[in-house]
Amino acid sequence: MKLIDLDGQFNRRVAKYLAKHAGERTEEEWEDAIAAAYRKFADTPMEEIGTTPRLYFAGMTNGRLVETLKEYLLQDVTVPDILLEELETRGAVPETLALLRETDESLVLYAVHFIGADPQAAPRYAQMLAEDAYDEHVKDEVAEKLAEMADAVTDELLGLLGGPARAYALELLSRTARRDERVLRALVDAFLAADEADLPQYAGYLAAYGDERALPALMQRIEEKIGFAAYRELKFAIEALGGSYDEARDFSQDAAYKKVAEAAEAGAETDIFSPQKK
Repeated sequence: MKLIDLDGQFNRRVAKYLAKHAGERTEEEWEDAIAAAYRKFADTPMEEIGTTPRLYFAGMTNGRLVETLKEYLLQDVTVPDILLEELETRGAVPETLALLRETDESLVLYAVHFIGADPQAAPRYAQMLAEDAYDEHVKDEVAEKLAEMADAVTDELLGLLGGPARAYALELLSRTARRDERVLRALVDAFLAADEADLPQYAGYLAAYGDERALPALMQRIEEKIGFAAYRELKFAIEALGGSYDEARDFSQDAAYKKVAEAAEAGAETDIFSPQKK
C-alpha cells in the first residue's frame, strides 16, 4: 500500500514558514496558529488523493482504516492525526477491538487511545493486565481506562487477585462504586497482610472504596508499632471513612516525623506573616 506522509508534508510547510516568521508571535500564539493551520490542511483538497485528507479517511471502511494504520506503522511513516481522529470516531467496533489482541506495543497503544473507556473493551482490558505479551507501559494505559469503568469488570478483576496482575486488580477494585462483599474482603485482607511499607497504599485503597466496615481493620493496624509515615496515612484513611483515632503516639525518634517537623519549622520561619526570630 502506497502511503502519503501527510503529517510530514504539513510539518515541512510549517518549518519553512517558521523559519521566516519565528519571532512574530509568542510560543502560545504559534501553538494556536499551527493547530488552526492543521485543521485547514485536513480540509483542503489534495491532488494525490482527489479529496481532502479528512474525507479521504472518513470514506474508508472500518477494516480499511485499521489496515491503513497498520501500514503506517509497518512502513515507519508518521501516523497522521487525521487518521487517528477518524478511528476515534469509529470507537469500539469489531475491527478496532481486534487490535487489542495484537502484540505490537505501538499498535496496541493507539488502539487503547482511540477506543478509550468503552465498556465493550473492558473485559479484554482486564485480560491484558495478566498477559506476558504486554509490558508495564501498555498495562498502565489499560489500567487507566479500566479505572473509569471498574464496576463493569468486578468479576474479572477478582479473578486476577491470585496472579501477577494482583497489584493492578487491587487498585482497580478500590475504584468500584458498587458495594460488593468480595471486593471489601479482598481489600481488607490485602491491607491486613501488608508489610508496613505497603500500609499507606493499601489504606488508601480502603479509603477510596469508602466502606466504613473497613474501620476495624484500620483501627487494628494503627494500634501496632508502626512508623510515622504509615501512621499518618492510616489516620487519614480512618477519618475518610468517618472514624477517628486520637491516641497519643510518640514519633519523636522517627526519621520521617523529624523530616516533616523540620520542614514545618522551616516553613514557619520563612512565613512573612509569622513572628520572626530575633
